Amino acid sequence: MQTRRKFISTCVTTIVSISLLPSLLKQAGSWASIESFPVLLYHRVGPEPDALTITEDRLMEDLRYLADRGYHAVSLEQAEKYMTGQDTINGKPVLLTFDDGYLNNYTKAFPILQDFSMTATFFIITGMVGQPNRLNRFQMKEMAAAGMSFGSHTVSHRPLGDLDGKQAIAELVKSKGDLEDMLGKKTEFVAYPCGSFKHETILAARDAGYKGGFTTQNGIARFYKDHLMISRIPVFRHDHSLSLA
Repeated sequence: MQTRRKFISTCVTTIVSISLLPSLLKQAGSWASIESFPVLLYHRVGPEPDALTITEDRLMEDLRYLADRGYHAVSLEQAEKYMTGQDTINGKPVLLTFDDGYLNNYTKAFPILQDFSMTATFFIITGMVGQPNRLNRFQMKEMAAAGMSFGSHTVSHRPLGDLDGKQAIAELVKSKGDLEDMLGKKTEFVAYPCGSFKHETILAARDAGYKGGFTTQNGIARFYKDHLMISRIPVFRHDHSLSLA
């Protein structure tokens, strides 16, 4: 099981230095016209001075920026129907995602999202559910009832690209089943811990029954490509707010 300290040391260095938030946001005019839209990646919300944590004011600034420019946050279920051709998404969609299942996603991010009438998707490390500073199943069920979506972030948060096939499939299958038991609904999407995956990971995710997989590869999500390698735009403490990007 990874601690937050180990997570930061193994993951942040691989993605903070290549954050492309400013340049990607300038592509806003073409997001919806090329079967693509932005997927933003957040982690923690609070006062802690680490790279993964943004302040409550910063999150409100970002959501206000999106709302003022006509963006509407879509659920994971809406995105799934869009990417599989079952439905269309009009206007200017954005998918908001939070990785790791921190408690402040419930105490801080959830109320702010509700204030802006926006939904978000939370990728959960199932082996950490109910631990200190992590979401518990009752909070998750409350959030789901309010329109929030949930996906797998595996059981232990070990980088899947470092695991052999049997280890990866075990992480993917068990976390999927655990979430389905907790929430009483299908879990069809995974976010790869630390953005770590390889070709075998994609095959394992497909075999485990996932319809989509989210990476930390910087870019606009293009849903006509491989749904198990969806790009996101990581947002870190050191990044400017969306209004200044």
